[in-house]
Amino acid sequence: MFRLIFIGLVSVLATGCGGSHPAFMSVEPQIVTVDGSKFEVRVKEDKAQVIRKNFEYVPKIGETFPKAAQAIEMVSGCTVVANSMMGDPALMTAKVKCNYGT
Repeated sequence: MFRLIFIGLVSVLATGCGGSHPAFMSVEPQIVTVDGSKFEVRVKEDKAQVIRKNFEYVPKIGETFPKAAQAIEMVSGCTVVANSMMGDPALMTAKVKCNYGT
């Protein structure tokens, strides 16, 4: 019985290991590199998700967030809203503001 519960728990937890938040699952990612960091970027409406895809020894938010913001802007053509970047050096989200036609 314990074995079945354990297998079930592992199965449920493993389904969340795909990386992308469910809100972005239907969005095809674009891969960009900024200053040696490789990012998978998804943009949907006024939100963006960035997943850092390369190994970096002890990545720091202060170095990774600006690169991630640049990656979002490269992919979306929009501006990252100030102070909207959240997450950690591996997976970040941000709001974007697009000025189409102005």
